Amino acid sequence: MRTLLRGLTALILLSFSLPARAGDADERNRKDGEPRAPDKPAETKPTAPPDEPRPTSLDLGVFYVPWGMHYTRSAIGATLGYKIPLVQKKGILWDSTNITVGVRDVYGFVNNTVGPFVDITPIAFFRLQVQGAYDYFIKEPFNGGLRVMTLLGRERLAAGQIRRGRRSAIDWVNQDDDEGMDNPAHFLAPINHGGLRLRVLPTLQGKVGPIAFQYNFTADWNYYTAPGAGADDVYHDNFTFTLRKLQDFSHAHEILVAYAAPVPKPGELLLGLSGRYQRVLGTGLEQLTLHAVAFGRWPKKFLSNRMSPFAIAQLGTNLIDPMWQYAFSWILVIGADFNLYKSKT
Repeated sequence: MRTLLRGLTALILLSFSLPARAGDADERNRKDGEPRAPDKPAETKPTAPPDEPRPTSLDLGVFYVPWGMHYTRSAIGATLGYKIPLVQKKGILWDSTNITVGVRDVYGFVNNTVGPFVDITPIAFFRLQVQGAYDYFIKEPFNGGLRVMTLLGRERLAAGQIRRGRRSAIDWVNQDDDEGMDNPAHFLAPINHGGLRLRVLPTLQGKVGPIAFQYNFTADWNYYTAPGAGADDVYHDNFTFTLRKLQDFSHAHEILVAYAAPVPKPGELLLGLSGRYQRVLGTGLEQLTLHAVAFGRWPKKFLSNRMSPFAIAQLGTNLIDPMWQYAFSWILVIGADFNLYKSKT
């Protein structure tokens, strides 16, 4: 290490001394009275233009789910977010870096979830979302509400007796009822009630040529209460269509691989496949779904370039599910993003 430092020091001193020695030799070689040659102007290297600052913006996203089944259902929602660019540097790794803070509300007719969120993209291939929410289960008029399991329901759940359409096993609804609504043998009467929820969603994403890929991990904590029930009591969760404890945790893993079709900007067209696995720790129930996915964004903006419409379609089945195994599921989403404000750069 000392030899290396001495060598570096010698190189630095040598680089300083060379111009001085060259000047002395030129001074000696110049004849008396001969005018000195003018110094050549130093060549200046062209400097790269500074990166243009990216603007901050206030954006509103709205969507409507007119058609859905099983794990998704009709819903309307809105997201309001203020986006701030993180890295003012050009390049594929930095053009999309930002932090967005805002609030989101999703009304699903049998429940509503509203709360703040933070969305951070520190580098193009990594994204982190943190969502806090207050969930509220709505009983009227679509027979929703918070449904806590009866003792018989919990006994049958512990025995693994959970199957769609079998009277001797757990079912979301009462098969003896012509309308297929409440199941009093397995669930207490539904109530209007709410609770707190926290979701953390780290994402890895990238693109190689026209192939885009994404991996999402979801950590989902719920902290609910119900009159006369404890933290270990089980309820039917309308948000994930599974059974959870009133205070529980689940984790989900989702992989999406899609082909990005060449369309005029700002349009987008993605066609791909997604697989999603979820496990609820408190009840031990698992779900595995496989879907074909299509996402499209209109190649033209409206309302003075402030509105960008989009649509999502999803078709697939549930490969593993305690209630809806191999059932066909689908969803259709239509929506639009609105730019309400953009700073001047």
